[in-house]
Amino acid sequence: MGATGRLSFLGVLVGLLAALVPAGPSVAADAACPDDGFTERLECWAGRISEGPVVITLKGPLEYEDLDEGHHEAIRRLREDTHPLVVQVSEGVNTGQGGTALLLIAEELLIHPGARIDRLKTRTLADLEASGLCDDTNQLCAKVRPGPGAATLKGSELAAFAADPDDNSFTITEVDGDRNSGSSTSSGGPDGEGDRNRDDKGQDDKGQDDKGRAVDNRPDTPESEAAGYSGATWTALWMGLLLALLLLAFVIVIRRSRGPVAVGHRAVSSGRPAGGPARAAPAHAARGGGGAGAGGGGAGAGGDESTTRLRVASAPRHGRQVGARPGHARTAVVRTELHPQGYVEVDRVLRRAVWAEPERPPPAPGGLVDVTDAAERDSDVLYAFPPTAARHAKGTPR
Repeated sequence: MGATGRLSFLGVLVGLLAALVPAGPSVAADAACPDDGFTERLECWAGRISEGPVVITLKGPLEYEDLDEGHHEAIRRLREDTHPLVVQVSEGVNTGQGGTALLLIAEELLIHPGARIDRLKTRTLADLEASGLCDDTNQLCAKVRPGPGAATLKGSELAAFAADPDDNSFTITEVDGDRNSGSSTSSGGPDGEGDRNRDDKGQDDKGQDDKGRAVDNRPDTPESEAAGYSGATWTALWMGLLLALLLLAFVIVIRRSRGPVAVGHRAVSSGRPAGGPARAAPAHAARGGGGAGAGGGGAGAGGDESTTRLRVASAPRHGRQVGARPGHARTAVVRTELHPQGYVEVDRVLRRAVWAEPERPPPAPGGLVDVTDAAERDSDVLYAFPPTAARHAKGTPR
């Protein structure tokens, strides 16, 4: 398997495994907070912050309502809870007085540069200062307080206090074993218009309204909870399977990438002489003996041939008889045993070669031989001969 084939194989495998790994748990709005005004929603959000992060998306202006002591306690719970309150303002949306006040309460802000942030009015500012939200150390409050200039700020002017929702995303995967709900989204609409996008009561019960809702942030995975596994557990299981399959693929690629040299080495036997199988001699001897018998029977023309066979059978053949040795030869290094065929290195390239000197044993791996091209034009096998002493005495490069 070539390098390109191995890379293609790994690419296809990784793509298939990535398609099998499930995405992160989806989130859905559930049991929205009531649409009864800023203070009612504030108390609803404060009641849910202990269950998980609350994410509020403003899709329209949210009117402000004066706060009392109970509302101050709700603000304190929202600001001090370990779960964050996240407020997101979409492009082209006006926050209204209530939406701007919500920005001062939130821990994390996602404000589109094209959003419009309404400055606080004097009455709203005084009420927020009484609740402790607008003290001298709050730089965001100083930015949105009444002052000279336009009554509305662009979202880009609050870049130092918020992130762009187009460049930042988040997935909340906190799970409660007793309850099933999704990530919180909330939007504020103009005062008194919270039900404008509601078609009927049933739709409201299903949490489909996009006005003033906030729910806890946990994945809607009833199958996982019923089986006792959370989304994080399933992700860990899939990642473990992915790593195991990648390791298996890596081992397969490494094993298949071994070249023909390794095959040649596996054929080497420590107890066998370099000349080839020792069992070849008895076979030839038996065949030669039969020929001698025939010759003794009086076949005059076949006598020389029988004698030749007996002479060859007396010693093992170490190579192949290829005829006269050509005059032009190159130097090569033996890399595997030539019995009679093996591999030699010529100009840093492994070539297949056959030992062409039957009467002499071939050099061991690491030795030098002279090689010539085969007589057949379409053959890629070289003929290997004993090295010429005069050639190697001159320092012929290996």
